[in-house]
Amino acid sequence: MPRPFVIAIAGASGSGKTTLARRLAGALGTPDVAVVPVDAYYRDRPSATPGERAAANYDAPDAIEASLLESHLTLLRAGRTVERPVYDFGTHRRTRAIVPVRPGRYLVVEGILALHWPGLRALYDMTVFIEIDKATALARRLARDTRERGRDEEPVRRQWRLSVWPMFLRHVAPTRRLADLTVDGAAPIEACAEQLVAAVRTRRASGEKR
Repeated sequence: MPRPFVIAIAGASGSGKTTLARRLAGALGTPDVAVVPVDAYYRDRPSATPGERAAANYDAPDAIEASLLESHLTLLRAGRTVERPVYDFGTHRRTRAIVPVRPGRYLVVEGILALHWPGLRALYDMTVFIEIDKATALARRLARDTRERGRDEEPVRRQWRLSVWPMFLRHVAPTRRLADLTVDGAAPIEACAEQLVAAVRTRRASGEKR
């Protein structure tokens, strides 16, 4: 079996990375597509207090255990199954659960910092960056964090102001130039998925490798 074709999707928080990754997985026309969220690899900090964990900067590169993610992607490319961690955003801890990820025809990696580390970029066959305006990204972040994570609006806005957007400008926005394809995060998701599927199939058929 050929190794997975690895696609990485990056962009600001609220740009639609997770939604696009899931749509892409469904639109590729094969059941063996795995999606790996970079957020699952947040470092566990068992010795930190709940207050310290809540106040940590989760938008900086050192918040992610990139070495473990790179190891898992390397194994998946070699045809090995991995056990990715499960992160609880309510407690800011890894849980005891794991999710088996099996190599298939495609592997989609998505996260704000998906294109940040050279070691990870060397494992990708195609890279994508989602562009989005600041107001739309913030509105989506507010909706997600208040609805899905039970947070109050003011702390979400404060976190956005103090860490989310500054870290985007410092660490995420510069990776746009590294992307093979840029898509509009404000466009209908169906259009973005169609554009990406066409690009993936063209790239795979051409046999190009990063």
